[in-house]
Amino acid sequence: MNAIKNAGQVLERTSQYLDSGLVTKQPSWYKVLAYHPPMFNNTKTVKIQLLKKIKEEEDSRYNEIFNVNKTNGFYKTRLTPKQMNKDFLKPEKLRFVEDDIRSLFYRQHPWELADPKVLNENERNLNIGKLDWSTMKQYTKKLDGESVVQRTLYLVRVENMPLYNAYEQSKYEYYRLKIADETESSVTAEQSEMFGAVYNKSAIEYGCDKEMAVLSKWKKDAIALTKVIEAKRANSSASGSNMGENDNLKAEFEGENGEKEEVQEESTEEDIFRKLSKFDEAQN
Repeated sequence: MNAIKNAGQVLERTSQYLDSGLVTKQPSWYKVLAYHPPMFNNTKTVKIQLLKKIKEEEDSRYNEIFNVNKTNGFYKTRLTPKQMNKDFLKPEKLRFVEDDIRSLFYRQHPWELADPKVLNENERNLNIGKLDWSTMKQYTKKLDGESVVQRTLYLVRVENMPLYNAYEQSKYEYYRLKIADETESSVTAEQSEMFGAVYNKSAIEYGCDKEMAVLSKWKKDAIALTKVIEAKRANSSASGSNMGENDNLKAEFEGENGEKEEVQEESTEEDIFRKLSKFDEAQN
């Protein structure tokens, strides 16, 4: 029997096992869970995506940060002649390894920038150098990207690890602690709901509801305006067709009048010839 990865599907899996005969006896909690299913599923799912492009960007970023000459193993510190001519009269930009590691981390983990923070955390960051970074977890500082940066610098300076290996080790230590924190918060929320706790909407859900209300109103207004525009187009096309019919009738009417005038002109010429012939006969 395969282990159930998602606890929210335990009822569905158990029903399948009972139907197939894999489980013969119905569990004691089966009917209770069927009558009172969980309202929220706090288990986070991982979406598998194609990371080829992201990997290429990471490799290029690695090469920029860890720019080491493979032949002699030295860092490239001198500017090229092109850079010297371009930035000769400009002040030199201060560049630190911490900034490169920080930008690389948040480039790889953009959603970490959405983690809410308070102003007190900035005050604690001023004394960040006094903390013991032999471990990633600090009791006076929240776990974030800055923890990865300081842990990487500690491994490089104290344990003499290569910069790349130190960053990778710090990153995976951060992953383990982050997963543990999220699991603990998820279990706490499920236990609170089990004992009757009711949670109101979060700030994100409240904002989404407000946004959907505005979008629904905009949709109604757009549909009404579209109907008005279509009605105007229909009226203009109908008036255009009526004008075309009137032009055709006018042309037909003018054509008939022209034929009548020609007939009248012919009849008048015949009368004139008849009168002339009668006049000649009378003189003879």
